[in-house]
Amino acid sequence: MLRADLPAAHFGLGIVIVVSVVAGFAGGTVVGACIGGAFAMLFPATLLVMFLRGGRGVDALRRAYLFTFGWANWI
Repeated sequence: MLRADLPAAHFGLGIVIVVSVVAGFAGGTVVGACIGGAFAMLFPATLLVMFLRGGRGVDALRRAYLFTFGWANWI
């Protein structure tokens, strides 16, 4: 079944942080900031969609978090 869960999403967030730092050291701070910034912009955009679909409160936050970082479930 293709479902993301919170531990996988936490792992995905950790991967994004590590990749941003490594890319920042290897390619410059702008590269690392762009990688981290892309995910930082994806989360509020996803949260807005969750609110527009009728999600409220913690449920909308959880769903946005799972959408943004839950892809680590398949690594």
